[in-house]
Amino acid sequence: MQTKPNILLILTDQQRWDTLGCYGAPQCKTPHIDSLAQRGVKFNNAFPLIIPCAPSRAALFTGRYGHVTGVESNGGTLDQSLPNFATELPKAGYKLGYAGKWHVDRDKDPSDWGFRCKRDFPGYGYPATNLNMPGMKSGPREDMLVSRNYKDYLDEKGLEPPELLEAFYAQGNPGQRGRELHGLHAGSIDHNFEAMVADETVELLRTFSQADEPFFIWSNFWGPHSPCIVPEPYYSMYDPKSILEDPSFCDTLEKRPYVQTLVSRYWGIDPDNWGEWQEIVARYWGYMTMIDDLVGRMFEELDAQGLWDNTLVIFTTDHGDNMGAHKLFEKGPFFDEESFRLPFIAAHPECQSLGAEVDEFIYLQDLFPSFLESAGLQSDTGPDTQSILPLLAGEDGTTGRDSVYCQFTGQIQTHKSRMVRTRTHKFVFSQSDIGELYDLENDPHELNNLFGLAECEDLQESLMQLMQSHMERVNDPMLREFMRVRYIY
Repeated sequence: MQTKPNILLILTDQQRWDTLGCYGAPQCKTPHIDSLAQRGVKFNNAFPLIIPCAPSRAALFTGRYGHVTGVESNGGTLDQSLPNFATELPKAGYKLGYAGKWHVDRDKDPSDWGFRCKRDFPGYGYPATNLNMPGMKSGPREDMLVSRNYKDYLDEKGLEPPELLEAFYAQGNPGQRGRELHGLHAGSIDHNFEAMVADETVELLRTFSQADEPFFIWSNFWGPHSPCIVPEPYYSMYDPKSILEDPSFCDTLEKRPYVQTLVSRYWGIDPDNWGEWQEIVARYWGYMTMIDDLVGRMFEELDAQGLWDNTLVIFTTDHGDNMGAHKLFEKGPFFDEESFRLPFIAAHPECQSLGAEVDEFIYLQDLFPSFLESAGLQSDTGPDTQSILPLLAGEDGTTGRDSVYCQFTGQIQTHKSRMVRTRTHKFVFSQSDIGELYDLENDPHELNNLFGLAECEDLQESLMQLMQSHMERVNDPMLREFMRVRYIY
């Protein structure tokens, strides 16, 4: 008889924590994911060790910071010697399954690591191109594995490639001009490549449910990361005019690192025109509701196969998206709550506190040692992460953390920087620009940078000391650069 719990990890890409009803989303509808919070626990202070996508996913795969994994920015190569989900969980008899986006390692794909995987999507692996979504301008023009995989899915379902009917394109920046930021495609939800992710996850659940061994299934959506290309009814589900201006949209960015001003212009969106942002946010929400419906299909299969009573289900994301906050889009180089605070829900089959909320500081990458402990294995992730299995099961407990420490190296611009965040304050060190210091209690939208103010000197010093201790704890190579300027910063 199987005694170890199955694990289903559902990971979205670039999802703001406040797009879920259970986190207070006023309009965006996510009933299936919200129901998971009622079956388990919701974490209010979850953060990644590092962003953007590939660094965060490599860290999740191994439980290690980016300077250890070797993946500090998108396109990096993972240190193959590090223990990871694929090398460790099979030692406890786990069968491995994978569906959707990869973006963990440039050199090896899920099937190379031993995952049962119907289709590999190397690198970022975005599936939609003009080859399988006529009218699409983004993506490669040549026939590639990722585009063939999506086309194969459509053929298997007897579906024609869905035409892109309308789209909103980046305008101002020549490097991004013509890239879709959102769009409407013909057909139904089943024509969308995200349905492929749900379909393959359901297939894995059906296959593994017949075995005596436990399983680990990692299911990965590409969304709601832009471009937000969805069918009806999701495209028109939310009226752009109903979307209230983000509280931080008034930020001029004058007291922030100048690179953020450059990035605000990068996408060709008029940074001062909330009307353009409303159009994008509305499709982003529609995308999220579509994903919620597809997650609902996974939950239905868990029911059909009688798996809920022995499966640990996690729903979370690799990082967030500013989505107009501070006139900024997507992620980095900035450490705003919209990009770094994560939705994180766990439904353990033996949950002790259904519907509970946990305020402890956790990292997304704590899942690595937690899954190993759940499987009866030990982890040596050292100072980077720790098991939070009791918290996942709704038990009382503490991580002992009074702060989190997060990394960023590059996205659009190389901008090596670090963040330390306590319950009340946030300090950001940038290698080549002004620092940032925010009072999160009195300035929750991070509009007033207190860095360098005489009246905040003691506070700034205490947070820099805290950052130094984190750097020393994890042996961050950026410590040397930090110490060179700390006392003249």
